[in-house]
Order: sequence, then structure tokens, then C-alpha cells
Amino acid sequence: MIKVKFLLHATFRSNPAFELVEQGNLNPQELRALADLNTDPEFFGLFRRKHIDAAGSAKLAYKEVALLFYFLQHAGELPHYFKSGYDDDVNLTMAKLVLEGIFEIQAGQHFYSGFAAHEFLYKAQEASMDRWHPLLEISTAAIQYGVLLKEADQASLASKLYAYNTMPLFLVPANALGTWEEVEEFLRIGKNNRMNPELLGNWNKHEPNPDYRWISWSRKHSRRRDTRPHSIYKIYISPVLEELPEVFEKTISVLTKSQAFSFKIGMNREGLLRPDKFVSYFTELDQLLAAAEMLAPVLKKHKAQGVPFTASLDETGMLSWGMDSTTDETTKNREGGSWRAIVTEKLAASITLSKTERLPPAESVDFVLKKMMLEGVDTMTWTAA
Repeated sequence: MIKVKFLLHATFRSNPAFELVEQGNLNPQELRALADLNTDPEFFGLFRRKHIDAAGSAKLAYKEVALLFYFLQHAGELPHYFKSGYDDDVNLTMAKLVLEGIFEIQAGQHFYSGFAAHEFLYKAQEASMDRWHPLLEISTAAIQYGVLLKEADQASLASKLYAYNTMPLFLVPANALGTWEEVEEFLRIGKNNRMNPELLGNWNKHEPNPDYRWISWSRKHSRRRDTRPHSIYKIYISPVLEELPEVFEKTISVLTKSQAFSFKIGMNREGLLRPDKFVSYFTELDQLLAAAEMLAPVLKKHKAQGVPFTASLDETGMLSWGMDSTTDETTKNREGGSWRAIVTEKLAASITLSKTERLPPAESVDFVLKKMMLEGVDTMTWTAA
């Protein structure tokens, strides 16, 4: 895990390349874009690079950071009120603000921000042997892909990162797996298939609809559980398409014996070619880990596709896990707003920031990984730090 140096006694200054624009002085377009923040009493305005051609330079300014920006117009240590509440969160926040370029940190006779400030912000990192894991390699490759993309739209970049490692459509004939009924036949769970009675004997099926493009099942004989858990835990089962029918059958047998309360699978060829094609849900982490322990030996001989930005549960990338907050309505529809979606949004913002510094690709990847740690993401497991 990357660690930040103790910054309490460092000298900082506000970056002269930025200006702070109070909310009342924003232009109409900016005001419309920030309409949801107008009632937030802590919202102050925007930090903007003075050279307006610098893409992705505008950043939200809240009152406490705005006050600090005014205070550090002249270089110095952090103000007393800031130091008095100093803790790990403050330390990480200052490192993040320097990395984003809002503030600069002094080293010798010079001030540094962004990538140039790395060595003054982070402790030396010990070499790790864990980067070889297939999921970590896939996740790093996804970041490299994002860095090389000439994609100005941050939302579009986040979407491409989320979908990374999806297999191309030409791997499936254009007239195949176009409907969920054809998917059921492919999985050998159609009306006349042997597995269908066993599946429906234990699970209630929910057919896809325009708002929920998955075939999903919930446990028929509901086991006692909190109806409003704080979090929902999920196992991603990610085989290559040609091995999915056999993997599906083996997995359902295990899930029926487990504490899983629901599972889903893609409704058509597009859904089955994505890496996160097959997902099961649990209310407790220990329930998930118990199911994974049963699944790993059963699926170990099958070829994995692998879901980027998830935490591994085996050596191949077939099984991995993530966690969603129920505030994202995951109990209701288990679609969208997931932790992995949040991670890819943060990644897109970090990649965009790296592009404003015009870093070479290798340095950009290092910059993004360190920035993600400051965003509360452990990039060895892609879970909350």
C-alpha cells in the first residue's frame, strides 16, 4: 500500500497558475452545470487554471479549502486552525490537493505540484510481488488504455474503463444469443432442459425488462436476513463465453447450498461478452467468502475472462468480489451505482488530470495509481482503502 509522508510541518503555497472564482462570479454555463450545488452552504465556487485551454482544469471549491487558498497566497506552513485538527484525513487531503495542482509544496528553493511533487508526498514504496495476479494485470492494462485514449469526455472515459476486457462482438454470430430465451437455451436452462426444474425449484426467476437488462433469480425459500443491510457483497463469476454453460451449472449448484440471496446473468450476447456477466449477491462478507471457498475448486480448471477493478478470490481471475452500498438502490434492482462504477469514475478523473500534465504513459499510470489511493481506493485489491 502506498503511504503519504507526514506533511504537518511542510511549507505550502497556493498555486499561482490557479484562480479561485466565487460562486456569484461564475458564468451562466458554469452555474447551470453546478445547479445542484447552489443550496450547499459549504460550496464556494471553482478553482480554474488561468490558461483556459487546459482541459479538465476546473475543480470544485468548498469554503474550508477556499479559505486555505487565500491564506496560502504567501508561502508558509498550514494555519493553526488547520494544524489543531490535523489527522490522517487532513494529511491525505493536502497530498490530494497538491497532486491536483491547487497547492504547491516547497522542497529546497522550489515549489512543486502534480506529478513533480510525488517524491515529496509519498514514502518510498517497497517492491511488491503481487502485481502479477491476472486481475491486477487487467486493471493496470485498463488504466494504460485509458491514458492512451484521446477521450475528452470524462463520463465516456469512465464508461470505457468500466467495460474494459469485454470480448468483441465478432466472437458470436450476429444472429446468435439475441434474446434472453436463446441465452437460456445456451445455458441449458430452457423449458425443456434438465437443469430448469432444479433451478426453478430453489429460485424465483425475474425476466429482463427495459430498465433491468439481466435475467435474475432470487431465493425461493428466503432465509432470514436484514431487509436493509448496510452493504451488499457480490461475487463476480467470469468465465470465457464458450465455458459459460458448464460454469453456470456448477456455480448454481454451489449457490443453492450457499447463503446467496440472488444472482443474475447477462440477457443477450452483449451481456455475456462483458467480463461481469454473472454476479451473485450476499448480505455478509463471511457468507461470500464461504461461497467462494466452495466455488474455487469446482471452477479452477475453467478459463477465466476476469473483471477489472475487483478483488481476487482465486488465482486465475475467475472469481472476484466487490461491495455496493444500499444507498445506491442495489437492494431494489442491483444495477448501476456500484463500487466498481464509482472506482471507474474516479479513475477517469485521475486520468484526465494526468493528461493536463502531459505525462508519458508510464508516468501517467503511476500518477493515477497514487492518486487513487488518495481517493480512498486500495489499488492492490480495488476495495476501499
